[in-house]
Amino acid sequence: MDDDTKLLNLALDAGEIMLTSGAETYRVQDTMLRILSVSGRKHVEALALSTMLIVSLPREEKGPLSMARGVSDRSVNFEKICAVNNMSRSFVAGKITLEEATQKVLEIHYAPSFAPWQRILGYALTSGGLTMVYNGTFWDGAAAFIIGTLLGIMSYIMSKRKTSYFFSSFTGGLLTGLLACLFHLILPFTQIDMMIVGSIMPILPGITLTKGIRDLLEGNFISGNAKLMEAFLIACAIAAGVAMALSIFPNF
Repeated sequence: MDDDTKLLNLALDAGEIMLTSGAETYRVQDTMLRILSVSGRKHVEALALSTMLIVSLPREEKGPLSMARGVSDRSVNFEKICAVNNMSRSFVAGKITLEEATQKVLEIHYAPSFAPWQRILGYALTSGGLTMVYNGTFWDGAAAFIIGTLLGIMSYIMSKRKTSYFFSSFTGGLLTGLLACLFHLILPFTQIDMMIVGSIMPILPGITLTKGIRDLLEGNFISGNAKLMEAFLIACAIAAGVAMALSIFPNF
């Protein structure tokens, strides 16, 4: 494998980590272009879409070299985004070689993420805490804490099984609505609306919506519109799940 191919693979690897970790497409493109600029050639190209990365390196002697990679995984890990950004800056500044940069990208890719229990605890604390912030009672917050715990477990299982975003969001809304209704049956003094509003906060597409708006402001209309549509569909799926749960308990 020649150095040009290694450089393109490095740019794609870095872009893939950033895109799957929740970075905006314009930031992914900037990082890939920064890496490709080390070649010293003019008119290098890097394109980041919601599910695709494309890089191109002009070569007069052999013709342009282009590579593409599909990206389907999604998560939120700002630590990995910062690590890739620091690696790219060190590589462009000449502080590390191409081989060292490739090794660092592999280390970032395989670096351990949050443990399952930490993610589940995050769901629980967010659900219970925000329920009380929204003027819910202590019992509303305690119920939402339990709902958030079960929601976190469900989310972890579905992410392992590569479940589609729409179905997982729908199931999350359905589970939240059903559990809120059951808690209200057991504890009639609890408030269904407070439990539902607080519990669905961890699964709302707030980050996706924000990234879509930022991409639009940066001029990335394809990725921006795709993210806005994704956020809209996720919100509709959650609402449909909650509505189905409430339809099962019409007296509520």
